[in-house]
Amino acid sequence: MTKLLMRLFIKNAHDTTNPRLRAAVGALSGWVGIVCNVLLFAGKLAAGLLSGSVSIVADAMNYLSDTTSSVVTLLGFHLAGKPADKHHPYGHARLEYLSGLGVAGLILIIGFELAKGSVEKILQPTQVSFTLLTCCILLASMAVKLWLFFFNQHLSKHIGSAALAATATDCRNDVLTTGAVLIAAAIEHYTHWHIDGWAGLAVALFILYSGI
Repeated sequence: MTKLLMRLFIKNAHDTTNPRLRAAVGALSGWVGIVCNVLLFAGKLAAGLLSGSVSIVADAMNYLSDTTSSVVTLLGFHLAGKPADKHHPYGHARLEYLSGLGVAGLILIIGFELAKGSVEKILQPTQVSFTLLTCCILLASMAVKLWLFFFNQHLSKHIGSAALAATATDCRNDVLTTGAVLIAAAIEHYTHWHIDGWAGLAVALFILYSGI
């Protein structure tokens, strides 16, 4: 799938000497990330609201932050690829890092709000409804994120991009986080132990750690 997308959307994808290749690969990663993360966010948010699980909602918000990261990746590679000019004699490559700083700030805000909501759920727990639909949505999101991990890992190696390597790592971490949320939801459903708030807090702390 990755090679097919590269052939469809990147001209001369294997010409690593082409200075425009880096921007094109970054754009492909950004657009694919935006589409996938928006769909995953919508699906997981619906699952979280239907089940009443704060940890699933927290995980959905984590995917929303990933959508923002994809947008910044797209803009960062586009602006960083601009040639040097009078005011920027060394080019615009540093914009890629400055845009990452903005994403980090947004992630911290999201993480703080989710931690606040999770603490409230711990203090005032409510029953979580765990259904087959919820399970399928979480498993599907893990499958998509696992594919995004391999996708961005391939692109990062193709152009030697640390930014895309970090994106790949973030996708791998999302698979682990969603897996933990799925296990927590199943445990609460079958044992009636109120651990959903704690699982949501763990996800929120993970988001804060990522932002930092």
